[in-house]
Amino acid sequence: MDTDMELIRYHFSGFREQFTLPEDMYEGWVILSAQSGRFAFRFDEEGATWEEAEFGDLVICPPGKRLQRKTLEKLSFHFIEWRGDGHWLPGKMSIHDVGRLGSTYAYLREWQEQHAEERSKQEAVHLIRDLLYLARRETEKARQRKNEKADPLMRQAAAYIEQHLGMNDLSLQALALKLGVADSQLTRRFRAAYGMTPIRYATAVRLAKARRLLVDTEDTLDIIAEQCGYQNAFYFSRVFTQHMQTSPSAYRRAYRV
Repeated sequence: MDTDMELIRYHFSGFREQFTLPEDMYEGWVILSAQSGRFAFRFDEEGATWEEAEFGDLVICPPGKRLQRKTLEKLSFHFIEWRGDGHWLPGKMSIHDVGRLGSTYAYLREWQEQHAEERSKQEAVHLIRDLLYLARRETEKARQRKNEKADPLMRQAAAYIEQHLGMNDLSLQALALKLGVADSQLTRRFRAAYGMTPIRYATAVRLAKARRLLVDTEDTLDIIAEQCGYQNAFYFSRVFTQHMQTSPSAYRRAYRV
């Protein structure tokens, strides 16, 4: 989690017949995303073709690349520009969790409407991070689907990890034995399929479950630790803080919107 994200600007347009500028270049990373209607876009480079985007699509433009755009029908859109928070592939990314996307957009619009210049940008940063999390998750899912087809045994390995999250002694050796492969082969093939080791994958899935429980339940840290396969609340808090750069309690306060 990048702690140096800086919001340059956020704007919700309201309904427009056309963009004010048919093209522009930005100093930061940009997301252009329709709330309603459709638009076409392309990057100003040799061989670029026009693509269409509608609600559910995030068009990501990196710093210094010229983005061309035109409306295809009456349009309202979100415009976000920021610095930091990793590197993203330019182009269109479709978000399948449109319910969560719509909720995040609604909170961003509320933030803008309530005199955003007088409020802490940190609130908007939290919401924009959620958009980027959705984008990162879609990228990972697409890569996983591709690699799982190439190595179905590693899909079995991932499924085993997901089904046994509550085991605080989840063993790489036991998993390798169950699948009939050597420990080193399991680690190598799993990394090729998922971009991380089985142990790192287990940590990522445990923390994803922990984040959901922190936001959606009133469970104590002891209960959440047990459900996520950690020995106790102290160890869970230490791992969570190390990976998320914030404590479980602070995360719960920040994301319970």
